[in-house]
Amino acid sequence: MLFPLQVVALPVASELRSSLRRIDFVDAYEARLSKSEQSVKQAYWAVFGFEPIWVRWLMNLRGCIAVQLGLTHHFTLPVIPQGAVPSFEIGARVGPFTVQSVSLHEVIVGDDDKHLNFRISALKSERDGQNFLTISTAVEIHNNLGRAYMFVVKPFHRFIAPFMVRRALLLGRL
Repeated sequence: MLFPLQVVALPVASELRSSLRRIDFVDAYEARLSKSEQSVKQAYWAVFGFEPIWVRWLMNLRGCIAVQLGLTHHFTLPVIPQGAVPSFEIGARVGPFTVQSVSLHEVIVGDDDKHLNFRISALKSERDGQNFLTISTAVEIHNNLGRAYMFVVKPFHRFIAPFMVRRALLLGRL
């Protein structure tokens, strides 16, 4: 594989561990960065700021179904000029998600709803002189609707999350 991506445990250093009361689902994918000078905000945006049209279509389909079930979905996304990195301020929407926390090495985004709460972390770390980016997702399920939702969404998530990181690597964004 040209751009190796490892399935890893949720990093010990990640604040994602304490961002929810309980974690019912978690996964994490780690890739070595070739652009070590990138900030964690730039790396996050390199992965999530350039989604392919089919991912946008699936997110909008999910949104249409979610709204019918009384769940939240933001169809209108903030417009970010090409080549720019959005402002990562707590409470701001960056792409489809709300910024929950920002530090020098980690960005956590996510949203809360009546069926579940979720968080996505981008954590930049260094080992043996190499820089890595770990994208992790954690979900706290509230009820049967949340369990049914995760049953349907999990296979898509397990394909799309690593796909987005690999794509950013392949296109030279990381």
